[in-house]
Amino acid sequence: MDKEKRDKIIKVMKSVAEDMGNDARNFDGQPFDGKTVAAYLGNLGAGVTAVANAVKTILEEAKDEE
Repeated sequence: MDKEKRDKIIKVMKSVAEDMGNDARNFDGQPFDGKTVAAYLGNLGAGVTAVANAVKTILEEAKDEE
């Protein structure tokens, strides 16, 4: 994997980690209703998607290097 791609993945993963931490703080104490849960799950889904895409990229690069 080239340095540019690796650096981009690292940047995205740092952003996901920060976003998840911010979400935990921002949603703390919010009412447990459909609107709040839907918003939290939407944010969580976006984070999982970003991580899945990063893992997919890493594995595809590793496969190409075999």
